[in-house]
Amino acid sequence: MTATTRYRTFFEEIYAQYNKREYIHTDPIHYPHTLEGDKEFIALTAASFAYGNVKAIKSFLLSFFEHYGTEPEKLNSESKGLYYRFQSVSDVHYYSQFMQRLYGEYGSLENLFARRDTLEEGIDYFYEVVNRMCQGAEKGFFFLFPNPRTSGAKRLRMFLRWMVRKDDVDFGLWKKFSPSELLMPIDTHILRFAKNNNIINNDSATRKNLETVSTFFKQLNADDPAKYDFALTRLGIINDCKYNSCEKCVECMHRFTCIFV
Repeated sequence: MTATTRYRTFFEEIYAQYNKREYIHTDPIHYPHTLEGDKEFIALTAASFAYGNVKAIKSFLLSFFEHYGTEPEKLNSESKGLYYRFQSVSDVHYYSQFMQRLYGEYGSLENLFARRDTLEEGIDYFYEVVNRMCQGAEKGFFFLFPNPRTSGAKRLRMFLRWMVRKDDVDFGLWKKFSPSELLMPIDTHILRFAKNNNIINNDSATRKNLETVSTFFKQLNADDPAKYDFALTRLGIINDCKYNSCEKCVECMHRFTCIFV
């Protein structure tokens, strides 16, 4: 059995185990699944603020949606003093105003991205639009939308996975792009997996590592390279997997088929 086949076989096993709605409570995709409103807007907001402590993320997002609402063209125009880590009160309020303007101009994020022929071109265009429409914004706001040409832009790419792929977890709301165009979102778990399995040399969330990791997953599934993202990260979140041999392995339910030991 080749190394590629071994990886694919194991990833299909954990995909069948973890890629289920019963696990969405461990992920920010929980919010577009459970809140009423514009799923696309809820998803982008949940993904954009999905950094830091899980408890803090959940607390902030619930407060944000409770105050500002879940329909981008009807957002509350008043600030409530909400802030989150690197985003000040003014940054959070500016985000809500920007979303209202963005949807007013384009109708949807899918429409915005579809102004370009490919998903990667759409990502670049989205970044250009953010900078064009938000010249008066402060540093905390721009932290939400890092440069996709130089960074892994993990949160944006996670959002795109939710929108483009379709299964029990991902929504597949966007019809203008193919899952084959997705790159693998490189969060801390995916980076740890890639580094511990000698796919990359460091665990930095750089554009270079994004491309290297995505090339690996494209070799496993060219039509759907982001397929195993949710399952593989659940392996780390739920099972505390380090993606290599460690003391946790003796208690793991996957120890008899695991490729990391």
